[in-house]
Amino acid sequence: MLAVCFAVLAYLSLLFALVSGYFKTKNAASDAARLGYVLKNQVTHARLLPTLSKHAFSYPTVSLLVSLNALESGKLDVGYGLVFRYGGLWGRLTGLRPEPYLSPQIRTESIRDKLNTLLVSHEYGEDMLDDAWMMTMPSYLGFEGINPLTVYFCYRTGVLWLTVLEIHNTFGESHVHVLEVGKNEDSCSVGFDHQWTFPRDFHVSPFNDRSGFYTIRIRKPSHPPGEVYVPYTPPLPVVQVDLYTEDASAPTAPGQLKLSATVRAKSAQPLATRSLLPILLAAPFDLFLSFPRIVYHAWILHYLKRLDVYIKPDPLPLTSGRKPVLGGGIKWLGEGIFEAYARGRLESYLIRKVEEIDVIVRLVPNDLWAPSMVFQPRAGNKDCPELTIRYLSGKFFTIMFMAPSAAHAYLLGVRSEGIFTVSSEALFVSVFELQHQAGHLSRRQCMRREVLPPSLPFPIPQTHILDVDALGTVVLWALWRMDELERVLFHSFRARIVPGGEPWYWNQWERASAVWERSVEHSVHHGGIGNVRKDF
Repeated sequence: MLAVCFAVLAYLSLLFALVSGYFKTKNAASDAARLGYVLKNQVTHARLLPTLSKHAFSYPTVSLLVSLNALESGKLDVGYGLVFRYGGLWGRLTGLRPEPYLSPQIRTESIRDKLNTLLVSHEYGEDMLDDAWMMTMPSYLGFEGINPLTVYFCYRTGVLWLTVLEIHNTFGESHVHVLEVGKNEDSCSVGFDHQWTFPRDFHVSPFNDRSGFYTIRIRKPSHPPGEVYVPYTPPLPVVQVDLYTEDASAPTAPGQLKLSATVRAKSAQPLATRSLLPILLAAPFDLFLSFPRIVYHAWILHYLKRLDVYIKPDPLPLTSGRKPVLGGGIKWLGEGIFEAYARGRLESYLIRKVEEIDVIVRLVPNDLWAPSMVFQPRAGNKDCPELTIRYLSGKFFTIMFMAPSAAHAYLLGVRSEGIFTVSSEALFVSVFELQHQAGHLSRRQCMRREVLPPSLPFPIPQTHILDVDALGTVVLWALWRMDELERVLFHSFRARIVPGGEPWYWNQWERASAVWERSVEHSVHHGGIGNVRKDF
């Protein structure tokens, strides 16, 4: 009975908000026109290369264009906060909240503060941002779909200053590009206000590797937030993203156009109940369909167009040097339970080891917002040697746990797969290698040896530095079984991976063995247009 009463009360409250919001005064609607809009967009995608896998499609979307200052102050809450409200998911028809945007490590309850912190981290002044139009898809009935692209049009003294593109992939990772007006710009194409070209370094689609160049073209909103020009022109921003291959004769220059994607605002109405509700009622599922559309067109490309997939690579090092424009990763995949276990074992080992051999070990993650870990003797000897390990992801810890020796880990993780780098190979081996002793290998070392190619000549210690409890056997077994299960699932669904990029442990060791035999540094690089499989 109590639940029914609450439901009736909620329904009456929403009905009151809808009716009162629909007949909102003209002045209130004018305020909304200066500070927030509901956009109806047309999104188009066209893949041009490889020629055999050409594919194009188009679909409508709904998004919001809101002033960040007004959003944070609550001026854009619609229908007493029941139709649209900032700051949460529940108790509203649509909404926005800070958590999904920009870096989760920036501890603030404000999207504007997150954006400002990001700009400060790229050496812009703390008080340079006046306001920004934020173009994004809101939540709907408590559901937040994938926001492939969020755009921040940043203004300073009433003039467009920066355009920040926040790109999300389906793995939960995010990347930003900070594009400054008048800096590293190209000659602008007809119909656009600004254009930039820069190397691509973020994995978005499984049908492209990270090679190539982006050309970004934008048409800015008609006016800054909070202002209305006379005669009034609705803001209809356009963002076009073109991906070019690397030029075969000049890898630092764009080559052929590989694909193009455009988000084009077709109409803009003030953010109010009378505009938002009809749009949602006319297309009630648009805000739910981002991920289903991605899956559907991926199925077409893979199974009908026969385009092979690239396995998601680890993020590029922050010092990769491919950055004529500012930006980088802001959200990484979280740590898995097995990675957490291996990290815990490694940390415990290093706490003991630095005391034994008087060395400093520094673990530096690629995640810009994650802290480094430093292990040093309690005596605080400043003259002892220092080993710095920079790693791209939690795979570093599982490599250290699964490789039978430091030499094996170095070959696989540094030379072959490029998961981590070390400041000194000799010091790395000294810290993580047990002295080889004659005798039988432990059970877990035998398990580790089973997947190794016979061509590798490195000796295997009797025991492993991280084998301290029985749980390690379970973790080791589970890692291999999950690897095998993933391989079986790929084969069951007839999913095809670009040759040479298979992610499974034994494939990694095959690549490592090839690196050892050829005495070369190796990284899998495909580049170009993609791989079309002629057979199934």
